[in-house]
Amino acid sequence: MAEKPMFIYVTDGSEDGAFDKIEKVILDDNKILVGMRAFKCIKMSPSDVQDDPLLSGRSKEDRYFLFVSRDYGKVKVIAGNKMKTKATYNMMKSFASKAYKTKFDKNVKATLKLILEYDKINNARKVLTQKKERGGADLSKGEAKKIDKELAELEERQKKAEAKEKELLTFELKGAKKAA
Repeated sequence: MAEKPMFIYVTDGSEDGAFDKIEKVILDDNKILVGMRAFKCIKMSPSDVQDDPLLSGRSKEDRYFLFVSRDYGKVKVIAGNKMKTKATYNMMKSFASKAYKTKFDKNVKATLKLILEYDKINNARKVLTQKKERGGADLSKGEAKKIDKELAELEERQKKAEAKEKELLTFELKGAKKAA
């Protein structure tokens, strides 16, 4: 049994023109990027796929996605005009729900909120640090203390966010089914 379900991107290296929809839209989507943490992500050539007895013969396309369950019992393909962000994310949800006790969709949404929190913290820290540097010796003790207090509060928010991140990075696997 595999450690994680697999998300395989099969490509011959070609692109769909000047703008590659698969790599610039689907694989760059925030939900897809965050969700990939729950999968073993692999990039394979069509010839490598054809050499693999489990994966061969799944698609005649040059570029497609394969999803493989942890027990290797289920393999699904997204190819051609079905290669869209929503279809890919829904397939990820399907495979993750069978592998993990953790609610995949809830985890992804919470992680995206956490990324926004990190951005807010970093932006506020940058503003306060610049304000302190610009003020230099001209800052009153009260202003300097206020800035230091706000920086300390940001540090606390950072620690809470890091604890939440650690929690979100943990995907608890479902137990193996009992034999009848």
